[in-house]
Amino acid sequence: MVEPVDARITGSYMKERLTNTTEPSATVGRGPGAIASRLPTDLIGVAGFTALAAVLLLVVEITMPIARVAIGFPLLFLAPGYVTVSVLFPRDEPPARTERVPVIGQTLSVTGIERAALSFGLSFALLPLLGLLIAATPLVYTVTGVVGTVSGFVLVGTALAAVRRARVAQPDRYQFSLARTIDALYTAVFGTSSPVHTAVNVVLVVSMLVALSTVGYALVAPQDGEQYTDMKLLTEDDSGELVTADYQTSTEPGESVPMTISVENQENAEREYTVVVQEQWVEDGSGNVFNRTEHERYSYELGDGERELTNGTVTPNAESGTVRIAALLYEGEVPESPTMANADQSTYLWTTIEEGSGDE
Repeated sequence: MVEPVDARITGSYMKERLTNTTEPSATVGRGPGAIASRLPTDLIGVAGFTALAAVLLLVVEITMPIARVAIGFPLLFLAPGYVTVSVLFPRDEPPARTERVPVIGQTLSVTGIERAALSFGLSFALLPLLGLLIAATPLVYTVTGVVGTVSGFVLVGTALAAVRRARVAQPDRYQFSLARTIDALYTAVFGTSSPVHTAVNVVLVVSMLVALSTVGYALVAPQDGEQYTDMKLLTEDDSGELVTADYQTSTEPGESVPMTISVENQENAEREYTVVVQEQWVEDGSGNVFNRTEHERYSYELGDGERELTNGTVTPNAESGTVRIAALLYEGEVPESPTMANADQSTYLWTTIEEGSGDE
C-alpha cells in the first residue's frame, strides 16, 4: 500500500526540525563585546571627562592645586586637539585610490603616536584661537570663561567626530585601543638601542609634561591677576547715562544731593560688602577731617561678576560752606569708627552749600 505523500512530507519535516542543531543567526555578533566594538569609546570617554571636568572646576570649584592640574592639563592640552584629529581622520586607513573621496576626506594613514602628537600640537594651536573667541564675546577671561569655551568646543567636536566615523564602514572605521596606544608610546620612548637616547627621550617627556602642567594651571586658574572689587560714585548726564563726572557741586541748605553707588565684584567668589556714606568737614590746607556725620549704610551680597547700582541721596547737615560726601566700602565687618583710612576702598565728591545756588 502506498504511503500518502502528505504523511511522508510531514514526518520527514518534523524529524529534520527536531534533529537540527544549527545556532540561531540572530545571536551572531550581538554580544557585549561586539556592541562595544561598534561604539566610539574614545569619544565617549572624552565627552564624559570634559563634562566631569567642567562640573568639578565650575560647580564644585575644587581649589587643590594638584587636582586642578590633573583636571586642567588634559582638558586644555589634549581634548581639543584629540577631537579635532578625530574629525579630520575618522578612518583607520585611508580609502583605496579607486574610491571617490569627498571634499573633506582622509587621504593619509595616521598611527597612534601621530594621533597623540597631533592632539597635543593642535591643542596648542587652538588655545590662542579660543582665547580670541573669548575676547570677541561678552565672556570674561576667568575660570568660567576659559573652561566653558574649551568644554563647549570639545563637546561640539566630539559630536562631529562621531558623525564622521558613523559615515565610515565598520571595517575601515578607526577604533581606539588603549593597550595598543600604551605599547606604541612605550616603544617610542624606550624602544631604542642606546641607553643615552632612551635617557634623552625620558628627559624630554618629563620636561614637556612639567611645562604643560604649569601653563595649564595658569590657564585654568587665571583669577590670581584678575581679582578686584570696584566701587564708583555715578551721576546722570543730560542724556540719562550714568557717568563718573558732572557731579552736583552746589546745593541750597536742606536740599539733597543725588548719587548712584556702583559696586562690582570680580573676586571670583561671593563677597559681602557694606558702603558707609558720610558727610565730612575738612580743614583747609591740612586736609584733616575735623567732623563727620554718617548718613546711610548699604549692604551688598554679590556673586562673582555681579554688579549692583544703588540710587540714593544725601542731604547735608551743613547750612553753608563746602563739605565732602564720602562713600567708604568694607568687605565684612565695619569698624566702630569708619574713616577713609580704614576703609577697603573710598571715593567722594565735593559740594558747596549756599543760599540761592540751585542745581549746577
